[in-house]
Amino acid sequence: MLKNCLSMKPLLIGFLWLYMAVSHAAQGKESRDLTVNLSGYNHTDHGIGSYEVTLPNGASAGAGYLDAGQGGGGLTCCLSIPRVWQAGMTANIVMHTIKNGKEIRVEQTVAVPPYAPADAGRFVVHFLSNGKYKVFVTRYLLGHRKYPLSGKEAQLERGVPIEIIWE
Repeated sequence: MLKNCLSMKPLLIGFLWLYMAVSHAAQGKESRDLTVNLSGYNHTDHGIGSYEVTLPNGASAGAGYLDAGQGGGGLTCCLSIPRVWQAGMTANIVMHTIKNGKEIRVEQTVAVPPYAPADAGRFVVHFLSNGKYKVFVTRYLLGHRKYPLSGKEAQLERGVPIEIIWE
């Protein structure tokens, strides 16, 4: 009996070593990335058919239609972002729409502003009325006093200020 147990020792050690290696690798991956939902706001006068976000780490997610002056309500799962913001971090945004009967594809690479892991709940894309895109990693909604976009730029409808409805 003792001989059988001793002959299984290398197998048991190998199994434990493999379990620890896989466990450690999974833990390391978890500590490097956060999974957040994707959301968008359309500040333009025309609908957006769809949009995709791609990060330098290869993570990407896409979302569907956003009517003019709408957004924030729908969430698309999931986008993997670095747990710690990195200087020079960017996001590539591709937007598809139809304007005057023509399919239009607009692509912009934008800076991702600094964020803290505790504030990372959503990756939000803003399609601004001036044609530019802005992105934020935040746990707040448009209309919260801590939301990173405010003033005229935050207006979903021109001339209609965003009301601060969450404190």
